[in-house]
Amino acid sequence: MGTFQQFLTEKQIASDALLRLSRQLEAQGSDGRALARKRTSKRRDKETQGKSYTELSLAKPKSGRGVSSQQLQAALEDKPLPRKVRGKLVRAINAVLSKKGGAAVDSKALFGDTAIRSGTPAKKSAS
Repeated sequence: MGTFQQFLTEKQIASDALLRLSRQLEAQGSDGRALARKRTSKRRDKETQGKSYTELSLAKPKSGRGVSSQQLQAALEDKPLPRKVRGKLVRAINAVLSKKGGAAVDSKALFGDTAIRSGTPAKKSAS
């Protein structure tokens, strides 16, 4: 049994509840759509193209995608996961723990020494 699965059984957190909560937490909502619209108009507007998002106080909107069942299964089997998936799992577990009155945990406590999956390196363009 992996570190992540031990943690879930120890804290009595159901995997289906974790999936449902992750979907709710990562849902974009109307404010996320408004942020995405503002960021798009910033890129199109000639006056604001040189400025950064932080200068214009435009935060990054939520992805709109929760953790999938395949990603949760990979976490339970201690397979390497990307940083974003790990972050979504940590947010969902911390939300469950805060409802139960527990303290928040970090990624190291959940995944232990499991490697982080990195993507394939970008191809160099031949110009």
